[in-house]
Formats: sequence, C-alpha cells, structure tokens
Amino acid sequence: MRETKEVKELRSKILGMELEMNLLSKDLERFKNDLLYNQKMRDLIEENLNFLRTSSAAVSLSEYKKIKQQQKLVNQRIKYYKAKVLPLEQVLGIKEVNREQEMKRFEEMYRLQFTNNILEFPYERRKEA
Repeated sequence: MRETKEVKELRSKILGMELEMNLLSKDLERFKNDLLYNQKMRDLIEENLNFLRTSSAAVSLSEYKKIKQQQKLVNQRIKYYKAKVLPLEQVLGIKEVNREQEMKRFEEMYRLQFTNNILEFPYERRKEA
C-alpha cells in the first residue's frame, strides 16, 4: 500500500527529531562527564590545600599559588558546565514531549491509511459536477 504524503512527512519529521535528540543527548552526556570530572578535581584540590594548611610540611609559596589558581580554574569550569547541563536537560525534555506528540499523530495517520475507504468512482464525480 502506498503511504500518504502526510505520513511520509511525519516519518521524516520524526526521524529528524530523533537525530537532533541523539546529538543533544550526546552533548548532555559529555557535559555531565566533564562536570563530574571537574567536581572530583575540585575535591582533590581542596584536600591538597587543606593538607598544606594543616601540616607542618614546607611548601613553596609559588606552588601554593599554582594550586589556588587551579582551584579557581576548576570552579569556573564547574560553573560553565552547570550552566550548560540544565538548559540542555530542559530542551531535551521538551523535544521528547514533542516527539511523543508527533509519534501519536503519525500512528493515527498511519492507521487511517488502512481503514476501509469508500470508493469514489470518476464517473460519479462527473455526474455531481
């Protein structure tokens, strides 16, 4: 059976939505992984700083400043990734809802193709005109 034009358009639209969602989910996953990595780095840096503050070990001032700079850099990265993750999650959620709605429309239109249609013959249309 031939598909109607609307079913073909819906099929391609849903495919496009799924491809876009796939890309967004991969970006989101990467941002979450980077955020997790930076949070672990922050914890390690804070442990190191705490150790340096509480111990009586001799530490050069330049090394201490480097560690503080790393801490600032990691904190900036964490803010950056948190700012990226939340909007991506929201966009992905919205797109998922839209895809579900389009899938329902597609299923309805696809089923309508197989319902028994009343046959209309060309000569009957000419009589009415």
